[in-house]
Amino acid sequence: MTGSQPGRPRSLLMIAARAPVSGETKTRLGHAIGMDRAAVLYRAFLRDLADRFDSDAAAASRRYDLAWTYSPPDRDFASDLAEVTGRPAPVSTLYVPQDGPDWGTRQTNLLRWGADHGYARTVLMASDSPQLTSDIIDGAFAVLDSREIVLGRVRDGGYYLIGMRGFVDILSTVPMSTASAADGVVQSARALGFTIGETEPTFDIDEASDLNLLIEVLRDDPGLCPASRRALVDLNPAAFTP
Repeated sequence: MTGSQPGRPRSLLMIAARAPVSGETKTRLGHAIGMDRAAVLYRAFLRDLADRFDSDAAAASRRYDLAWTYSPPDRDFASDLAEVTGRPAPVSTLYVPQDGPDWGTRQTNLLRWGADHGYARTVLMASDSPQLTSDIIDGAFAVLDSREIVLGRVRDGGYYLIGMRGFVDILSTVPMSTASAADGVVQSARALGFTIGETEPTFDIDEASDLNLLIEVLRDDPGLCPASRRALVDLNPAAFTP
């Protein structure tokens, strides 16, 4: 059965993405390894995430709907994704342009979009942690069974995931892209009287040093992110050499 199941609250997973174009995405990483290489790696991230969350098989079994939310908003992201994956997305896949002058505003607008379109629970995740599994996302929705807000932290103090029941504005006072962003979300939620739970922490890929973390994960589990692993081998052939 595709998407939210009868008898369960309607749920939506939104994956925040950028156009997979050199100079448009992973620019911090690109300054270290080259913009073209960073874009190739990011395309691999999208491929792995699409295969995990947005294949026909995934759409048939998951308990939530899925939307890709993209920037810039005038991009034909459905075509971008089809080019990356080599296949059309399932017909149930949604595409939502990001709207707002900064990331905090765009997140707020996306979470509001979920509630405005009838979803009882909306989870927004980043696309620069290709190792995220469906179990982690299922766990995020499970947190929302007993909490109003869910948060997933990354090691630099930010977060890879935020979700909520309904919609509440907890982000307008939180500085983004700082080492205290995740703590700021928790403080904002609690100050407004909302309960918050967390999923397991992980890492995202922003800088060259972060690639070592992904390499270590894929050494232990080569099948987790096959496209990302191939891209990393091309980037550094010695990375997976015993």
